[in-house]
Amino acid sequence: MRNSVATRIADRLRDEIRAGAFAAEGRIPTERELAERFAVARNTVRRAIEDLQSSGLVIRHVGRGTFLTATERMEAAPAANAVESDISPRDLIEARLMLEPAAAAAAAANAREADILRLQQVQDASAAIKQMEEFERCDAEIHRLLFSMTQNQVLLRIDGMLGALRDNADWLAAKRRGYSEAQKARYVAQHGEIIRAIRARSPKAAREAMTSHLEDVRRVLLES
Repeated sequence: MRNSVATRIADRLRDEIRAGAFAAEGRIPTERELAERFAVARNTVRRAIEDLQSSGLVIRHVGRGTFLTATERMEAAPAANAVESDISPRDLIEARLMLEPAAAAAAAANAREADILRLQQVQDASAAIKQMEEFERCDAEIHRLLFSMTQNQVLLRIDGMLGALRDNADWLAAKRRGYSEAQKARYVAQHGEIIRAIRARSPKAAREAMTSHLEDVRRVLLES
């Protein structure tokens, strides 16, 4: 596949599949959803999915969507189940504190204008959301976009695993216990600080803003 953007998207989805991100339902997001997520045209997403299909990872059903192959779903399910049982919210947030400030700094150095625009769009959507589960999806998307902006394939693979871990029932239960409109507003403000640092191309400010944000997340998780 010659299109480098499509290749990066295919690699990102491949990492998420291997991490068990789609094992529960076996269905990957639609072309429209992926195009919005990665801020690209649908034909670019289509080429990425064709790459996954040629690798035997997914199969398309006309009118129904794109699904993991039976073999891939069986292989991904143990990874998803391990996520459910082995990783505590404390372990996850502490690992994120080690990794994500550095990712934010790299994002500030490497982000494209289209990346920043998409990041701001998700940020604006998150500010209007009331339901915890919907806000958590936007929150996760903001952090995924930041990893994508690093343009570092190792970090993208790590983010694929972190994305699956954020679907852990224990993590979601802990986030739900600590959720309030006031806390959501703080998270939105903190995300805003991170975005401003990235827009200003300041790795130092982005690292500091992400550290401050995740320390607040840890405090809420561990106190709730």
